[in-house]
Amino acid sequence: MTEYAPGQILAHIRSSRPALLPAEQAVAAVFLSHTQKIIELSSQQVAELAGASRTTVVRACQSLGYSGYQQLRVLLARDAGYASPEPRAKAIGAPGMVADAFVQVGNAVTSMAALLDPDAVTGAVQAMAGAGRMLVVGNGLSAPLAADMAARLSAIGRPAESSLDVIGQQIAARLLTPEDVLLIISGSGANSSTLRVAKAALDAHATLVVITAFARSPLSAMADFSLVVGMGDLSFREEVTVTSRIPQTILMEGLIAALTEELGEKAAAAKALALEIISENLDE
Repeated sequence: MTEYAPGQILAHIRSSRPALLPAEQAVAAVFLSHTQKIIELSSQQVAELAGASRTTVVRACQSLGYSGYQQLRVLLARDAGYASPEPRAKAIGAPGMVADAFVQVGNAVTSMAALLDPDAVTGAVQAMAGAGRMLVVGNGLSAPLAADMAARLSAIGRPAESSLDVIGQQIAARLLTPEDVLLIISGSGANSSTLRVAKAALDAHATLVVITAFARSPLSAMADFSLVVGMGDLSFREEVTVTSRIPQTILMEGLIAALTEELGEKAAAAKALALEIISENLDE
């Protein structure tokens, strides 16, 4: 029997929604916007709210991986108990908006890692620790995250390369070997340039690790280890930007900690050398 952890259902719907058919996406939107009262809604009422048919409601539930509307309705009602039912007051002024951003992230922390597969995390960390070469790729808004991750990896004794040039990324990926790892960071999981890099790495039989916000994305389907983290729509308009970067940054921090533990003395020695260099570059 499949177990569904509290908070996982909403996270799964948000992550999977872009891969659904348009009519099914409308149904998913109703699930997300009416979570607090979903237990009171029949499948016909959901269909009317979505502008779809009752059959589409059932099909949407099945596309999401559930047996039907009744199962999903019960699970959504349960998850509603873990969500805050009280709406937040609108932030006023720059200080209020800045403070509200922290509150929104704090309220979403539990759901961020709801789709993170422990086995995938373990496999990814072991693969990265044991790899010969390691390439880290991110394009668009994920590019800064990739550069930061490569630098952090190198600082703990796990040398990693990162390039901003999309052609250079593909060449570097194609030159990898089965002993190497490509780590891709992509919020959407569907960036065309990044997909070409992933294909080049797979052609080289390298291990592919993907950090993304969407479980049902082209990159997730290609990955040996897919690490899915996301954040619900907490009044942020830039869904892909915020949903991806904040949870991904936290995930990266966790991966660095796990890799430091996995690498043991090698990481400790590298960190000591890095701190020595940093101290030499600090002015009084």
